[in-house]
Amino acid sequence: MQPTPYTPETSFAEDERSNAGGRSTVRTDRVDAELDAISLTLGQTLTNLAILQRDDGKLNDGFVEYYNLSASARAALLATKWTARGLWTTATAYAVSDMVDVAGVSYVCAIAHTSGIFATDYAAGKWQIFVTSSSASGQAFTPTTTISSLNTQAAIVEVDTKLRAASLPVLSSLFGGF
Repeated sequence: MQPTPYTPETSFAEDERSNAGGRSTVRTDRVDAELDAISLTLGQTLTNLAILQRDDGKLNDGFVEYYNLSASARAALLATKWTARGLWTTATAYAVSDMVDVAGVSYVCAIAHTSGIFATDYAAGKWQIFVTSSSASGQAFTPTTTISSLNTQAAIVEVDTKLRAASLPVLSSLFGGF
């Protein structure tokens, strides 16, 4: 839940004009000016916090970029084996690290499950946003011995294509050709 915004409730200058507290030696117009400045800064802080944080206290989706991560977090990501599953479908068993596409956004399965309604599964924490397709093509990827692509989107497509190509001979031998 986002914090409650601060709104000054007392105008000390008005209290002084109406002599609410008797004689005053405080420059109430300056007290009001200080409180207004605090209110402005606090309001700006709350606006920025709302950009970063969801109402449940977690970071907003898609906010953290690869370069924001610590060296150890980046190393863990590089060591992870993603399984490209293509477009998300309902009533499908998904395993941890399966990657799917939903409306141009890539998601990684965080909790093994059989899919129901994507929005419900996502809200339950079963999926984590990985990257939007528009930024995936702009995200640099370092080629490996098995992947030659230079951006994340192309690397995902390349891995998926290689997996499909590798499975065709096996399927053909099992089912007598296509």
